[in-house]
Amino acid sequence: MNHRSLLALVPSAALLTFTACGSDGGPGASGSSAGAGNSAGSVSSAGAAGTGVGGSVGATAAGAPGASGAAGAAGSATAGAGTAGASTAGAGGTSTAGAAGAAGAAGSGDPGDPPPPRPINITAGSGCNCDLKIAGQTLAVDTRKKIQGKLVITLGSICGGPGGGGLEGTAKALGFHVFQVATQTCVNTAPQKYKDIIAKTPNDPEANRQVGDARMELWDGVDRVDWVTVAPGESIVARTEAALKYAVTQDPGGDWGYYLNADGHVRWTDVFMLGYSWGSQTIAMVAKYVRFGRVFCTSGPQAEGFPDATWITHPSATPPERLFMAVGFNQPYPSMDKVDIAPNTVTSMIDTVLKAGWIGPPHNVLPGDAGPFTGQHVFPMIAAYPYDPHALGGHGIFCYNEPLNKWAPLCNYAFGVIN
Repeated sequence: MNHRSLLALVPSAALLTFTACGSDGGPGASGSSAGAGNSAGSVSSAGAAGTGVGGSVGATAAGAPGASGAAGAAGSATAGAGTAGASTAGAGGTSTAGAAGAAGAAGSGDPGDPPPPRPINITAGSGCNCDLKIAGQTLAVDTRKKIQGKLVITLGSICGGPGGGGLEGTAKALGFHVFQVATQTCVNTAPQKYKDIIAKTPNDPEANRQVGDARMELWDGVDRVDWVTVAPGESIVARTEAALKYAVTQDPGGDWGYYLNADGHVRWTDVFMLGYSWGSQTIAMVAKYVRFGRVFCTSGPQAEGFPDATWITHPSATPPERLFMAVGFNQPYPSMDKVDIAPNTVTSMIDTVLKAGWIGPPHNVLPGDAGPFTGQHVFPMIAAYPYDPHALGGHGIFCYNEPLNKWAPLCNYAFGVIN
């Protein structure tokens, strides 16, 4: 059997579509300008002064998370400077953000990222250099490495536990702070009734918002869809804040508090989101509403049967130049290989991200390619089965911590690390 891609072997619905396990959703139904997850209080393109940069959220169910806390069209806002992505807005709701962020003035209009409130404070070799465990999740930083000053959060495969399938090993080896967060990874397809609506009315806004709004609900815990439930304190935002505060006390030499603003919220513009398969699907959706420092998707995302989903058509809060993806191909793109072009597999993934505004064209990468990759963002990774043991292909992560990994130059580039 050709093991080139799990997407070819497993139905799309089983890989990257949704069940009532929990999911993250997009913006709120009445909320027209929930701030995206910035930490500074700059002006949203569609929101009131003080919303997160790039934080317009369209008209969906409950409001995307916003660091700066502008409210939706039907809600009220209390925004001042951004609080780093904890605020919400939505259908008749109020924003909960608005406390002055440590790094930005309210409504400053600055289109850039808020500066950190202070330099990172790590002495080489200090700290525990160990795995910290909290609620089944893991934090780690190796202070013997050159510290990158960015927090990497990894999300892995469908119905898997915390982690990015190995991405975290590479991130740790490169000197990143790493958090393997827990979430409801079995949330993977919108109810059939919405698929039936799309089949008859492709542009139906209620159906098209479901997949993104479900993943956003996982992100910040704000109720947006009726088929996902996130308990208090179990959103990705809440878990990340709690984990960082725990690490501050357990590993003071690691300076985990660097990623928290004075109000205790995370500064998401200093966070890199890395995903594998289901995790890639999730972070690609969330990045449309939250401004991250970088996003790197492996083996995802795809459209999940909603080619005009709100998360695809909505302007991106995370700038396109920060969005990267790698997917495994048998033959160079544009491939005519029957697996590469099968429905809901790698060619469709590239179609999805390009439609979502990611920077193309695709740039083929062969095992051992050293680049330069400057200005490239979408990478077909060309490796046919049987794979080189040092250049694994197919439905993989590519960036695993293996000294002879032939994808390493591309991975370093996608991680934002220049050796």
